[in-house]
Amino acid sequence: MKNKKIVALSCAIVASLVISTIAFTVMQGRSQAITALTEPTSLSELINYPGTANLRPLSEEEIETEIIQLELTGMLRGIPLKGYHDTRQTLMAKGYVFSDSFFDVFIDDVYLETPDGLEIYTGATYMQWSEMGPNGTKALLTGAVMRNMITSEESSTILGVPTNVLPPEEMPGVDPYIIWNAEPYFYIQFYWWRPWPYQPYWRCIYWKYWWYDSHKSPNWFWGPYWWWRTYLKVDGLPWYPWYWWWWHWYYWRGWYWWSTYWPY
Repeated sequence: MKNKKIVALSCAIVASLVISTIAFTVMQGRSQAITALTEPTSLSELINYPGTANLRPLSEEEIETEIIQLELTGMLRGIPLKGYHDTRQTLMAKGYVFSDSFFDVFIDDVYLETPDGLEIYTGATYMQWSEMGPNGTKALLTGAVMRNMITSEESSTILGVPTNVLPPEEMPGVDPYIIWNAEPYFYIQFYWWRPWPYQPYWRCIYWKYWWYDSHKSPNWFWGPYWWWRTYLKVDGLPWYPWYWWWWHWYYWRGWYWWSTYWPY
């Protein structure tokens, strides 16, 4: 009888351990799956955001009001767009002028949920093309502001990009594509306002992407993103989950047309 009790108790303990192990493995698997979804690891993941986002384009009257606020206070939809004035001034120093009207300015309200459903953000995106600059080129000024609806933390990012790669609606009468060694030469130069935590060392840093003849590498957009992500890591700057969605939006709104339009 005593032996039967011992055997039964042993079986119960083994069963308990098996169940615990299975439960831990399942939870660990879920945890790893969620972690894997917090940040992209390839271009295909970057441009296919797995969370949800709802956008509402602002009217011309609303955009005009927001532009005035940006100029006066550096605020977009009531949230600081840090680095806006510095980035804009950097581009203007290179010959790119941005109009104070709502023309060529696009602002959307955003409601965003992360892939794991644990964080919700509200904020806005901003995109504006400059007037014609040197050699028939233009600059694209793009940013976003977000507020975490759970913690109320506010964050932002901004990029300024001089380029001779222009979408059809921005194409000037004179071809801006520079010829180099009898081949078309294309370039995109990214200026990112780095939120360095130690003032006065907040500044715009830049990196370039260029190529000849055609965009032979469909993976090109991962390169500029990778450099930006590397700067965040090296400087010990925070990664906000909404960054993934913003780069996804930035690709589709700023550069996707390049895959469907080519003048040569």
